[in-house]
Amino acid sequence: GHKYFLLPDDPAMLARSEAVEKLCFSVMNSMVYLINKICFAPNNTSPEGSDFDPEYARSRFLAKFEQFAGKVEELVAGPFIMGDTLPIHADYLLYACLADIKNFAPQAIREGSKLSDFMHKFWSYRSPIRRWFKSNDSKEGEYIRPSVPHIMELLPED
Repeated sequence: GHKYFLLPDDPAMLARSEAVEKLCFSVMNSMVYLINKICFAPNNTSPEGSDFDPEYARSRFLAKFEQFAGKVEELVAGPFIMGDTLPIHADYLLYACLADIKNFAPQAIREGSKLSDFMHKFWSYRSPIRRWFKSNDSKEGEYIRPSVPHIMELLPED
């Protein structure tokens, strides 16, 4: 991680990035739970006879997302987690998490919010850290985000 500037050297910043990781893991678990249990549960029959209700799942998720957004915005020094520096591993994780959330509930991330600004800055920032995603190191280990789609498919080419 240090070879590609993925991990911060400062213990306080490392703790901040770990806090962002935990929040991302928690909110993604909530989203997956709601999708699986509310939308696709075979024993969850609504009075209307429809088992699939994505709007109900989205509305339940948005309440949880508001809590997540507030906590994460406190940790993003701006524009990235460590401030106006190179993005670190947790910035990539946060971007991937927010991209999934935006696909599930587009209204969750309001234009002009700190998270929206983070996504715009991350999308356009030409960081040397992207080398890691193109290396074999990125294909080893376990990550919160599945390998497909690979994050490089979500980012423009250098």
